[in-house]
Amino acid sequence: MALLVAALSLTGLTVSVYIWYKQATTGPVLCIGRGCATVIRSRYGRFLGVLNGAWGVGFFGGLLVAAAVGVLVPAYAPLLTRLSAIAAGVGLILFAYLTYIQIGVLKAVCSWCLTSAGLTLVLFVLLMAAQGS
Repeated sequence: MALLVAALSLTGLTVSVYIWYKQATTGPVLCIGRGCATVIRSRYGRFLGVLNGAWGVGFFGGLLVAAAVGVLVPAYAPLLTRLSAIAAGVGLILFAYLTYIQIGVLKAVCSWCLTSAGLTLVLFVLLMAAQGS
């Protein structure tokens, strides 16, 4: 389970680095569709003054580190899994809000952002399932 969490977190980290880079620079954004630049460069591209991509790097990077430490120090694994599940739950709420903003307010969809949201959903489900095992 930890290896899968680490792999999904690494994928999310990679996506977040790309989003953060594109938020901080100008130029085209590679995207499935045409909404990515509209979404990531909108006024909703920041939360508490910090670019959303940077939040994603911290979030997915934190989950990756927690999974690695849980493997290396098994005694910490239950606590780290619980904390990661809480973090993923908070992330899921934020992604639900941002997905609403994309569809309902901006009328544009970012495939990178939806990928991050999907990864967060899968991570949340996996981490919650790990609570019962």
